[in-house]
Amino acid sequence: MKYTVFKVERKKNYGIITFNRPDKFNAANAQIFKELAAAVRELDADKKVGCIVLTGQTFKHPKKGTDYPVFSAGADVEQFATVGKVEAGFDFIKLCFEPFKAIELAETPIIAAVNGAAFGFGFEISGCCDMVFAAKSAKFALKEINHGAIPAWCITRGLEKYGKNVAAYLCFSAKELDADEAQRLGIVVDVYEDNELLPRCEELAERIAEKSHVAKTFIKTLLNRKAVEGYQEAERFMPTVFATQYMQGAFARFLGGETKNVK
Repeated sequence: MKYTVFKVERKKNYGIITFNRPDKFNAANAQIFKELAAAVRELDADKKVGCIVLTGQTFKHPKKGTDYPVFSAGADVEQFATVGKVEAGFDFIKLCFEPFKAIELAETPIIAAVNGAAFGFGFEISGCCDMVFAAKSAKFALKEINHGAIPAWCITRGLEKYGKNVAAYLCFSAKELDADEAQRLGIVVDVYEDNELLPRCEELAERIAEKSHVAKTFIKTLLNRKAVEGYQEAERFMPTVFATQYMQGAFARFLGGETKNVK
């Protein structure tokens, strides 16, 4: 498959999927959802690929002109203009969850190498990977509540990974965390210097890739055995959240340029 918003590479015995939508800071839209799901499934089906790394890139900030490391800055706000009705929201949330399901239901272990900003979708898609490592410049936040929205992955699948206290803190506070605090809260396994992150994750991927395919498959199946139930639950309540006046009003103001109360 030809990818337009991702780079997909095959290395010695593992694969690397890199976000590549620099003009939008890797913000998620329908194309991101579709291509990421397809890339994961393509590499998962390749028996020569024993592990996968998901990462971002460092771009030049268009306004500041400085380097801006970004994993994924969240969701592309423009897409929410179409989900004002429950029926549209139901179709939309199923599309959103396609890459999450692909990652959790894959037989191949997947490592998130978070190199920079991981907000909203970026935070949650890294969280659904089997393990997360961060660069020192990484930032994590779930800011959905600022828009009247809900971080659907965190309050379903994230509960199992982080526990109730941490999930509540992330969802209610919308606080931006640095890499060290994310590690303290159990969101990431370890933190590396920026230039060491990808080499260290590739080293781990190569080591994991050498292990028994059958053993890895059973481990992933057991770790993610509640995944289908979690996504089905979120698919039931998220369309109603999308249709609330608060959320639609917030996004209408954002798209109209009135961003004072939408951060």
